[in-house]
Amino acid sequence: MSNHNELLASHRVLSMLESACEYSEKIIDDIPSVFAVLNQDNRIIRANKAFCDLVGCSMEDALHLDFASFFSTENRAILLHHFNYLRTSPDSDTHARFKLEVASVSADQTAKPFFWRIFKPDHVSEAEGQVISIIGDDLSGLYQSELKLMSIFSSIPLGLMVMNRHGYITEVLSEYCHVLLNKRTLNGESLREVLITDNPDLQSEISVAFDMLRDCTGQPVEQFTRNEASFNTISQLKIAGLNEYGNWIKTRFQPIINEGLVDRYMVIMEDNTGSQLALQQIEKAVLLGKQAQALYECAIRDPLSGLYTRLFMNDSISRLIASSKRGNLKELAIVMFDIDNFKSVNDTYGHGVGDQVIKEFGNIILKSTRDTDIAVRYGGEEFILALPSNDTHPQSGYIVAERIRKKLEQTEIDVGGGKMLRVTTSCGLSFCTRNDTLDSVIVRADKYLYAAKQSGKNKVCFESTNADAPTPIEGGAHA
Repeated sequence: MSNHNELLASHRVLSMLESACEYSEKIIDDIPSVFAVLNQDNRIIRANKAFCDLVGCSMEDALHLDFASFFSTENRAILLHHFNYLRTSPDSDTHARFKLEVASVSADQTAKPFFWRIFKPDHVSEAEGQVISIIGDDLSGLYQSELKLMSIFSSIPLGLMVMNRHGYITEVLSEYCHVLLNKRTLNGESLREVLITDNPDLQSEISVAFDMLRDCTGQPVEQFTRNEASFNTISQLKIAGLNEYGNWIKTRFQPIINEGLVDRYMVIMEDNTGSQLALQQIEKAVLLGKQAQALYECAIRDPLSGLYTRLFMNDSISRLIASSKRGNLKELAIVMFDIDNFKSVNDTYGHGVGDQVIKEFGNIILKSTRDTDIAVRYGGEEFILALPSNDTHPQSGYIVAERIRKKLEQTEIDVGGGKMLRVTTSCGLSFCTRNDTLDSVIVRADKYLYAAKQSGKNKVCFESTNADAPTPIEGGAHA
């Protein structure tokens, strides 16, 4: 009876062990990681469903396959190296961890990266040999996320890199760095030297900035913040490129903190070429504008007297005449000056003194008139002055002309050798009427100038604005 009970108990234990084994097998098959047990020849003696799905075979077909055959020649050597290390180690707790790709099993598949862990199973008899277990986790998803992140970094128009305290590039996070700096390789390069090579005139500023960056490492971030403005001296740099303009880059340094201290730097570079070229175009346009203005001034401004030329007079005084005819002006006086005895000045003292007289008279006219008045060097020693006014005084033009005549009369001009020269001018003045043109009003002014000359010079002769048929009135007197 006891033997029968013992037999039943043994069957019950065996049944329990079989159930436990089946449960363990199910657990192994359900885990997402690749699992396999290898004999001493690296052939598979147990594999789970994940492994069979990976290599595309059934459980029965997987048995006794060479595990190393699923790796490329180079990776197989690395795998066998780890297997050998594990088997020859006297420590039963020895294990190894490494990343290694499984080769593709078909043309439409790519190699997959795995993180492997190999170890010696417990309670293995000597008869079973040097059995090892291996577990692998697929890193493809993680790699895809990493590649996606790197593609984002690569596609943005910014250069991103990591620089250590000594100014050497340790990691390039954006392929755009190579474009901006026009270099095929950057890892291990000195960013200081790269920037100095293309900006030798800024060598001192670049060196000072990188020395300050070095000194800020190992220090609290507040020290970097205090010196951050100093790095702006190298914020705009030019890098020689494939085109004639090169690349203009805007560089910023962002500290990377480790345990509260500056450890290294993220370097952020922005392509500023477009802005710099636009700025250059603006500066060029401003320069061209100034040159055009200078050329225009040369065309309309007499260099000796500083007054306008006849070229400017034709349009500007004609506009004043048209405005006067429309009733926008109460009075428009045209004054013609002629320096008395000017030929004698040139003959006696030379043309240099004659030029000095012209220059001085031009200054007197400019100082005696308003911005709205138009003063012209008509030719040689002749000058014309247009005086627009809303003043109803009939002799307002005469007042200005007389003021200029007196000022010239009182001015002494140094002719050298301790000698001083005084000169005078005669003036003729006419007023614009409804029927006047530029030529007709000048002709009348010239007529009164001739009258001033004939009556003794150094005086003003002008016409009345009230008479339909103007009559000359003399003003001024000999000095």
